[in-house]
Amino acid sequence: MILKTLLRWLWVVIAFMIASMIALTVLFALGIFWLGDEIRAGAQGDIFIWHTADVFAAFFFTAAVGPALTGLPGFLAVIIGEVMRIRSALYYTLAGGAALAVIPILARAAENASAPVSGYMSLFAAAGFAGGFAYWALAGARA
Repeated sequence: MILKTLLRWLWVVIAFMIASMIALTVLFALGIFWLGDEIRAGAQGDIFIWHTADVFAAFFFTAAVGPALTGLPGFLAVIIGEVMRIRSALYYTLAGGAALAVIPILARAAENASAPVSGYMSLFAAAGFAGGFAYWALAGARA
């Protein structure tokens, strides 16, 4: 019984790390494409910027978002789901989206800045949905 519980929690941690990698991949892919389009829109006629916008976007998006990333809200959602034995794909998908959407809010609150940018929140939420669903597929369905 103890070994089964330990193996389950080990699998929960591994599944959380895999789901986190999926969510980060989605977040950075969407963020780079979004910011690259914004850079291209602002650099009308500059062929160098037009062709290298995604490289600049990757650098700036990573520099802006990287320090604010934390896995604590997502891990809290996983712990609640596991302890409460929630097996719903809807719970893990929505909890993942909410856990990542709260990160821009927490980052803005730490800076004492105004309301978060809605573009960032939608990117974070979309990545959280993907990560939450991935976690459910790996481990949450058998909570």
